[in-house]
Amino acid sequence: MSQWCIRPGGPFNQEDPSPVRTEPPTHSRMEAKMYGAGSELSIVSRSTMSTWISDSHFVDEIHKKRRRVCKRWRKTCTRDLLYRRLPFLSWITKYDLSKLLSDANAGMAVSLTAIPQTIGYAAVAGLPAQIGLYSAFMGPLMYIFFGTVREISVGPNSVLALMINSYVSEGGVAYAVILAFLTGIIQLIIGLLNLGFIVDLISAPVISGFCSAAALTAIATQMKGLLGLKFQGSNFLGVWRGVFENLSDINYYDAGLGFLTIFLLLIMRKLNCMVNLEVFKEKACFQNRWISRALWFVSSSRNASVLIFSCLAAYLLEINGLNQLTLSGDIEPGLPSFRLPPFQIERQVDDDETQILNFTDICAEIGAMGISLFPLVSILEQVAIAKTYSHGKSTDATQEIIALGIGNIAGSFVGAMPISASFGRSAVQSSSGVRTPMVNVFSSGVILLALGLLMPAFYYLPKAVLAAVVISSVMFLVEYEEIKPMWKSRRIELLPLVLTFFSCLLVNMEFGIILGAGFHLLLLLHMGNKPKISVGDIQAINVIKTTSADSTMVNTSTIEAKRIRVICDRSLHFPGIETYRQRINQAIDEEGGEKLTVIADMERVLEVDYTSLKVLKCMHADLQKREHTLIFDKANEVLQQHLTTAMEIPVSAFIQITRHNITV
Repeated sequence: MSQWCIRPGGPFNQEDPSPVRTEPPTHSRMEAKMYGAGSELSIVSRSTMSTWISDSHFVDEIHKKRRRVCKRWRKTCTRDLLYRRLPFLSWITKYDLSKLLSDANAGMAVSLTAIPQTIGYAAVAGLPAQIGLYSAFMGPLMYIFFGTVREISVGPNSVLALMINSYVSEGGVAYAVILAFLTGIIQLIIGLLNLGFIVDLISAPVISGFCSAAALTAIATQMKGLLGLKFQGSNFLGVWRGVFENLSDINYYDAGLGFLTIFLLLIMRKLNCMVNLEVFKEKACFQNRWISRALWFVSSSRNASVLIFSCLAAYLLEINGLNQLTLSGDIEPGLPSFRLPPFQIERQVDDDETQILNFTDICAEIGAMGISLFPLVSILEQVAIAKTYSHGKSTDATQEIIALGIGNIAGSFVGAMPISASFGRSAVQSSSGVRTPMVNVFSSGVILLALGLLMPAFYYLPKAVLAAVVISSVMFLVEYEEIKPMWKSRRIELLPLVLTFFSCLLVNMEFGIILGAGFHLLLLLHMGNKPKISVGDIQAINVIKTTSADSTMVNTSTIEAKRIRVICDRSLHFPGIETYRQRINQAIDEEGGEKLTVIADMERVLEVDYTSLKVLKCMHADLQKREHTLIFDKANEVLQQHLTTAMEIPVSAFIQITRHNITV
């Protein structure tokens, strides 16, 4: 009996233990136990019973782990997280007719601005006009579900268009679509992993220099269309060189129409501000709300207005055989097809040879710099505009990055270019009385309508007018007003601004922003780790409190040697520790080599890295050899622990002077 135990469930089968229905309890003094109700009894060996008990523990562990996973899942997947990742759930249930009318009005105004702008930005990028419109409707549709700021209008912008140009010249439309896909994937990963802090490494002076250079480069690239010239060149210097070399070939009809359009656009831009002028405040008609709304509408739709009238004028001149203008030509009509991005393309090498590039080859040609910079620049613009329209509330930058990433990925499936928020269109959307992100339904609907019906009419769109629309839109991105306050407050930070500006302008945008950001980080590292150190004499008797690990002893004493106090204004790290040591040695040398007590004031020193600890240890030993004493005053507990551990100095080396008189 000592070798067997009995259990219910029928004959035992070692290969099929399925008859086991209950688990036997363990008991150290029982060799066998009968339990449960059953007509048949099975006898199992002790070894089998041990295996059985160990299996039951294994099952219990699985159940415990499953319960822990379920508990964590319930804590993670909360209602708040759902509303955070799908923000439209918070406003869709409260949507009503008044919000619908407001959003419809704002959507119409934004679309009238977006259509000519996006066509122009496609030209800046070297892409067909319809690509700009493809990019202007898919991103906003995704932003309805995932976006958090109702004023934001996403789509193509001048900075991204200018950056795309160099890649499009190598690989055509396919490279722009692949860049949109890669940009979206990286942005989605950054958002889901909460890595948005990366954009904080790019400072405001670097951004100012980058945007200003991008605006001037975009203006330069449009000079060909504005003057009716045709030559090779897409960078700042190349375009202006080509303009001066081809001055004799200027089309004066194009140039006249282009400069006239810029003048009209600048006048129309200020129409809604006329009612605030002193001259018009006394005129009752200008204070009428309908007049004010009409002026606002004309100002907001200025780009669409010049586009419509220029197309109509060019058509009338064309049918009468008098048209001397350079026209945009055929634009592919119809809605885009939904398909996978071109992960494999064929490229004509010469007349008889065709090269097939797969996705890896395309990524290699684009390069790591392009793949990494497009998401960062796009995120930078998105978050900056989101903070501008946050109305004092906290901005969910992570969710904005996720929304932008999903918009770029979805856009790549309709042949779009990379997108981000637009300052100009967001300003129009904000001033149009937008109530919810549903505004994007109406703006996207108008753009889709234009793609389906109006593309043949854009054949007569003069290129000079398109260039004028782009120039008048980007010329205000030159942030020259940042120079004056920076000069008055922080002149040193003009260096990264100027370096970024000229690098972007004269080399390329990617190199410029990386160089500027890297230079500013190095400058910050240099400035932040050069501590300011002041040395003064303590002329009075000191009351010193010596703190030990177990108790606190207050001791009134007079330090026999002459005392000097060394004050450091920040934490000590390895780039600045040598400055600290040199300043102490200099102060000792100035005293003529007499015996000194050096009191290092550590009140403002919050932390010390390991390299600095090693230097302090050497300095402490060196001063002891020279019969000087080094004492640390007002060191916090963590700092005391680090110093005693690394330097092996007694606790008595830490003091707190409670009464003193310092001359610095």
